[in-house]
Amino acid sequence: MKFRIVEGDLESFIAIDREASWSFVDEEVKQKLTFEEYCVQHRKLVETLYNLNMENKIFLAVSEEGKVLGAAWVGIRLDSVNYVPIGYLYDIEVIGEARGVGVGSALLAAIEKFCRARKVERIALLTPVSNAVAIKWYEKRGFQVSRLYLEKKLD
Repeated sequence: MKFRIVEGDLESFIAIDREASWSFVDEEVKQKLTFEEYCVQHRKLVETLYNLNMENKIFLAVSEEGKVLGAAWVGIRLDSVNYVPIGYLYDIEVIGEARGVGVGSALLAAIEKFCRARKVERIALLTPVSNAVAIKWYEKRGFQVSRLYLEKKLD
């Protein structure tokens, strides 16, 4: 499968991410929230996070026919422990038919190049511990667990 990596915009990212992210929403939340309500909330959240960063970059993987195969978003922000700029990888999404052919790796390479050009020395991200496939994918590309995110459900 031939594709190219191009610069994207926030609307392109929202379009691909809202569909993919819906599958990660907890079932109990889906019971209370329609997909349309989720889309409104998703847009607000992404726009808010986007505006909090010092700089943002969105990349798209596009087929020869112009179909978007994947998207990635990195925001440059200050690390809350070391107070240095980090690249925060909000998401890499690849559509099902384009998985396993290097689309995600190419998107990550574009993000790394972007961050290096800005003298950013680290890229960080969050992923659910239940997403073993993603964890393995990131570890294979040099990511390591450096912090733990803990949460407690309140009744």
